[in-house]
Amino acid sequence: MTLTSIVASSIVPFDPTIAIAAVASTMLVVFVAVMTFLAIAPLVSSTWTEQLDASQAGSASLETNEAD
Repeated sequence: MTLTSIVASSIVPFDPTIAIAAVASTMLVVFVAVMTFLAIAPLVSSTWTEQLDASQAGSASLETNEAD
């Protein structure tokens, strides 16, 4: 037996479908965890409410200025 055949026979049979499902499941869990954190964080801490408030992000306002 050659080294290559010994190494090849010692590797557990691998199914790419299982690997893709595992990666997709892991990414789904991470996504749900992040969304849950962003939903719950403002309820727990007032500083998160200020940081996540989109209206204070400094974006351009659609309201007209009185000086215009």
